[in-house]
Amino acid sequence: MLLTVKTTVLNPPSYILSFSDHWMPPTYGWIKCNIDGAFDDTAKDNGAGYVMRDFSSKDFFCDSIVFDVDSAEEAEARAIWAGLKKVVELKLTRIIVESDAQDLVSQFSIGSFGGNLRTDAIFKDIQFFASSLSGCIFSFQPRTCNFVAQELAKWAKANKSSMYWSVPPVWLRPFVEEDH
Repeated sequence: MLLTVKTTVLNPPSYILSFSDHWMPPTYGWIKCNIDGAFDDTAKDNGAGYVMRDFSSKDFFCDSIVFDVDSAEEAEARAIWAGLKKVVELKLTRIIVESDAQDLVSQFSIGSFGGNLRTDAIFKDIQFFASSLSGCIFSFQPRTCNFVAQELAKWAKANKSSMYWSVPPVWLRPFVEEDH
């Protein structure tokens, strides 16, 4: 069952909270960017990952990144920041950002950020990137719909390294196939 709640705002981006039990491709003309952040409170290790796919479900960009962050919320926010930064660099125009960080998606829906100075600065950058696009939708999706991004974030955290792929690496393919 897909439940969608949309909050209308005067300027893009728009915000959607939706629920599904598996990953769904975007409609024609849109790119979906699944994002996840990982943070270990004890070791302070972190990782972020995102994957961009079009309506045909073709993966065309994957990223695993390590940042200097202090919290799980900041890791998730940095993951969104990195994904949108790449969207702008690639000159894409219509994007759906899916994340399992429901609090962050909710904060975007009301336009109020409850974080600290570090996350507020990230949020302002995210708003700037999103406002430069012709269409940007932020959507909450449960972890079951975000396996690929989750594995990319876990890889970055485990390897303490950042890596970019224009096609998914071999070790990621089972998770991509599991999405469908």
